[in-house]
Amino acid sequence: MARKQNVVMPDTAPEKADGMVMVCLNRPTGIKFNLKGGRTVTVNGNAVDLKGKDMGVLPVGAYGMTMVKQSDWEEIKATYGKSMPIFDQGLIFARGDAASAIDEAKDKAELRGGLEPIEPNRAHTKGVQASEVI
Repeated sequence: MARKQNVVMPDTAPEKADGMVMVCLNRPTGIKFNLKGGRTVTVNGNAVDLKGKDMGVLPVGAYGMTMVKQSDWEEIKATYGKSMPIFDQGLIFARGDAASAIDEAKDKAELRGGLEPIEPNRAHTKGVQASEVI
Protein backbone atom coordinates (compact mmCIF):
# COMPACT_ATOMS: atom_id res chain seq x y z
CA MET A 1 0.00 0.00 0.00
CA ALA A 2 1.37 3.40 -0.95
CA ARG A 3 2.19 5.88 1.77
CA LYS A 4 1.47 9.55 1.15
CA GLN A 5 4.40 11.91 1.64
CA ASN A 6 4.91 15.46 0.51
CA VAL A 7 8.63 16.02 0.12
CA VAL A 8 11.74 13.89 -0.04
CA MET A 9 14.61 16.19 0.83
CA PRO A 10 18.20 15.02 0.63
CA ASP A 11 20.03 15.34 3.95
CA THR A 12 22.83 17.37 2.39
CA ALA A 13 20.76 19.88 0.41
CA PRO A 14 21.52 23.50 1.30
CA GLU A 15 18.63 25.90 1.90
CA LYS A 16 19.88 28.30 -0.77
CA ALA A 17 23.02 28.79 -2.86
CA ASP A 18 24.07 31.52 -5.29
CA GLY A 19 23.55 30.54 -8.92
CA MET A 20 21.64 27.40 -7.91
CA VAL A 21 18.00 26.35 -7.94
CA MET A 22 16.17 23.55 -6.15
CA VAL A 23 14.64 21.25 -8.77
CA CYS A 24 11.71 19.12 -7.63
CA LEU A 25 10.58 15.96 -9.43
CA ASN A 26 7.42 13.96 -8.71
CA ARG A 27 8.23 10.47 -9.98
CA PRO A 28 9.87 7.47 -8.33
CA THR A 29 12.99 7.40 -10.47
CA GLY A 30 15.27 10.29 -11.23
CA ILE A 31 15.93 11.63 -14.71
CA LYS A 32 19.37 12.08 -16.25
CA PHE A 33 19.36 15.04 -18.65
CA ASN A 34 22.05 15.23 -21.34
CA LEU A 35 23.39 18.74 -21.83
CA LYS A 36 25.73 20.38 -24.31
CA GLY A 37 29.39 19.44 -24.16
CA GLY A 38 28.67 15.89 -23.01
CA ARG A 39 27.61 17.01 -19.53
CA THR A 40 24.72 15.41 -17.65
CA VAL A 41 22.52 16.52 -14.78
CA THR A 42 20.60 13.95 -12.75
CA VAL A 43 17.48 15.14 -10.96
CA ASN A 44 16.48 12.87 -8.08
CA GLY A 45 13.08 11.24 -8.02
CA ASN A 46 11.00 10.95 -4.89
CA ALA A 47 12.25 7.43 -4.09
CA VAL A 48 15.93 8.43 -3.97
CA ASP A 49 16.05 7.52 -0.28
CA LEU A 50 15.24 3.89 -1.23
CA LYS A 51 18.34 3.52 -3.41
CA GLY A 52 20.44 0.58 -2.25
CA LYS A 53 17.78 -0.77 0.10
CA ASP A 54 16.28 -4.24 -0.29
CA MET A 55 12.75 -3.06 0.40
CA GLY A 56 10.75 0.08 0.92
CA VAL A 57 7.52 1.87 0.14
CA LEU A 58 7.34 4.13 -2.90
CA PRO A 59 6.10 7.57 -1.89
CA VAL A 60 3.02 9.00 -3.59
CA GLY A 61 2.65 12.74 -4.12
CA ALA A 62 6.21 13.40 -3.00
CA TYR A 63 8.90 15.37 -4.80
CA GLY A 64 12.57 14.44 -4.91
CA MET A 65 14.75 17.53 -4.57
CA THR A 66 18.10 18.29 -6.21
CA MET A 67 20.22 21.45 -6.23
CA VAL A 68 21.16 22.32 -9.83
CA LYS A 69 23.03 25.22 -11.40
CA GLN A 70 20.59 27.86 -12.63
CA SER A 71 22.22 27.82 -16.08
CA ASP A 72 21.87 24.03 -16.31
CA TRP A 73 18.20 24.25 -15.33
CA GLU A 74 17.60 26.86 -18.04
CA GLU A 75 19.28 24.56 -20.59
CA ILE A 76 17.19 21.59 -19.39
CA LYS A 77 13.96 23.59 -19.79
CA ALA A 78 14.99 24.88 -23.22
CA THR A 79 16.03 21.43 -24.46
CA TYR A 80 13.38 19.20 -22.87
CA GLY A 81 10.57 21.49 -21.71
CA LYS A 82 8.50 21.34 -24.90
CA SER A 83 8.89 17.61 -25.51
CA MET A 84 8.34 16.25 -21.99
CA PRO A 85 4.81 16.71 -20.60
CA ILE A 86 6.05 16.61 -16.99
CA PHE A 87 7.15 20.25 -17.34
CA ASP A 88 3.64 21.47 -18.26
CA GLN A 89 1.99 19.12 -15.76
CA GLY A 90 3.95 20.56 -12.82
CA LEU A 91 5.66 17.26 -12.07
CA ILE A 92 9.05 18.95 -12.38
CA PHE A 93 9.80 22.55 -11.41
CA ALA A 94 12.52 24.67 -9.83
CA ARG A 95 12.61 27.42 -7.22
CA GLY A 96 15.45 29.60 -5.98
CA ASP A 97 15.45 28.28 -2.42
CA ALA A 98 14.46 25.13 -0.53
CA ALA A 99 11.63 26.77 1.44
CA SER A 100 9.85 27.95 -1.72
CA ALA A 101 10.42 24.56 -3.35
CA ILE A 102 8.96 22.73 -0.35
CA ASP A 103 5.93 25.05 -0.26
CA GLU A 104 5.19 24.43 -3.94
CA ALA A 105 5.78 20.68 -3.59
CA LYS A 106 3.19 20.61 -0.79
CA ASP A 107 0.74 22.56 -2.96
CA LYS A 108 1.24 20.06 -5.80
CA ALA A 109 1.16 16.90 -3.65
CA GLU A 110 -2.08 15.72 -5.29
CA LEU A 111 -0.58 15.68 -8.80
CA ARG A 112 -0.09 12.22 -10.31
CA GLY A 113 2.06 11.26 -13.26
CA GLY A 114 1.00 7.64 -13.70
CA LEU A 115 4.07 5.94 -12.23
CA GLU A 116 2.69 5.65 -8.71
CA PRO A 117 2.18 2.20 -7.17
CA ILE A 118 -1.38 0.95 -7.14
CA GLU A 119 -3.30 0.57 -3.93
CA PRO A 120 -4.82 -2.93 -4.16
CA ASN A 121 -7.74 -2.05 -1.88
CA ARG A 122 -8.74 0.80 -4.18
CA ALA A 123 -8.03 -0.85 -7.55
CA HIS A 124 -10.98 -1.20 -9.94
CA THR A 125 -9.78 -4.45 -11.45
CA LYS A 126 -10.24 -8.08 -10.57
CA GLY A 127 -7.68 -10.86 -10.61
CA VAL A 128 -7.60 -13.51 -13.31
CA GLN A 129 -9.00 -16.89 -12.32
CA ALA A 130 -7.22 -20.11 -13.37
CA SER A 131 -10.34 -21.19 -15.26
CA GLU A 132 -10.14 -18.03 -17.40
CA VAL A 133 -6.62 -18.77 -18.65
CA ILE A 134 -6.45 -20.44 -22.07
